[in-house]
Amino acid sequence: MPVLRRFYSSYFSIIDRYILRELGLNMLAVVGVLWLIFIATRFARYLNVAAVGQIPSDVIFTLLAYSSLGALSLLIPIGAFLAVMLALGRMSSDSELTVIAACGISNKRVIRNVALFSGMMAIIVAILSLSITPNALSGRYEVDQRARLVANTSGLIAGSFKESRNGDWTFYSQGLTEDKQAMENVFIEIHHQQQPLIFRAATGHFEIDVETGNKYLVLEQGYRYEGQAGKKDFKIAEYATHSLLIEKGGKKQVREHRKAMSSKSLWQRGQVQDSAELQWRSSSAVMTVILCLFAINLANAGPRKGRYAGFFPAILLYIIYSNLLGVTRAWVSKGVIAPWFGAVWVHLLMIIVLILILNRDKIRHYWRLHRQSKGMQK
Repeated sequence: MPVLRRFYSSYFSIIDRYILRELGLNMLAVVGVLWLIFIATRFARYLNVAAVGQIPSDVIFTLLAYSSLGALSLLIPIGAFLAVMLALGRMSSDSELTVIAACGISNKRVIRNVALFSGMMAIIVAILSLSITPNALSGRYEVDQRARLVANTSGLIAGSFKESRNGDWTFYSQGLTEDKQAMENVFIEIHHQQQPLIFRAATGHFEIDVETGNKYLVLEQGYRYEGQAGKKDFKIAEYATHSLLIEKGGKKQVREHRKAMSSKSLWQRGQVQDSAELQWRSSSAVMTVILCLFAINLANAGPRKGRYAGFFPAILLYIIYSNLLGVTRAWVSKGVIAPWFGAVWVHLLMIIVLILILNRDKIRHYWRLHRQSKGMQK
């Protein structure tokens, strides 16, 4: 810490340290509030899901911890954006930026500090979105899938007959094995078949296909009985291993699994959908820098307009930017546009708009001279 403090004091002036401190404090406040709002809404959603019996109540806080960690890569970009807006907006309304300019410190100094701050936030976002967040989402996905499987089959090992939630089958298990990893003496009757279908097995356990989200009951060392006993079409088959589909995963499970995959695995697979996911993750870091540079102009709304005058266009800008990235992600996944072009056009578009805003005074002056020259020619 002393080494970092000496480095910080040596290479940054008092004004630089003051601006960076204001940006950092506002950043912590904004991200903290957004994070608490996210936790509250997620907690209410998990409570609602647990109330209808889709997940056990004892996994709510585990899911909440994984979700809150995974949300940081989404909250930090908008948090940094609003932090720059709040810090520079207050400094502008209190005439601090005017005093700084009167002391001979150019606006480029403020832009440099904002760029440095946004660069540090972009590095944090890149680490989160490319490495930490996928691991957190992977843990949440696994816990969520297993929790839903346990909720659907709760009470199956109680030594009594149990019917599935949709009434498709009846299950019985005598108990657990010594290692508590499988069920013993399993009996299953399937109801939705045209002919009676019964399974009997020495042991059984549940498995989840992480790729598709399908949930299976794997039976081992048992017999399959099909048809009415005493009729000619009655069949008995012995098996070593037999898998029964308990619940089929949908497109949502496939998307959740892709979000939970590591960036290295997505890069190695090289599918179009994987490229779209990688672009989405890397776009968060790029968006952080661009939004913070936008905030410099939006925060300085002008005299007698108040420090919050630029918040409406700022929120509108963030919505447009994030929605364009989301649409581009869907286009890349569906093959509408090439993966190499992907989100690049969105960032280039925003950079062009940013350059136009930063040079709007020069553009107005040039346009005024151009109109005057045309008027003199006439």
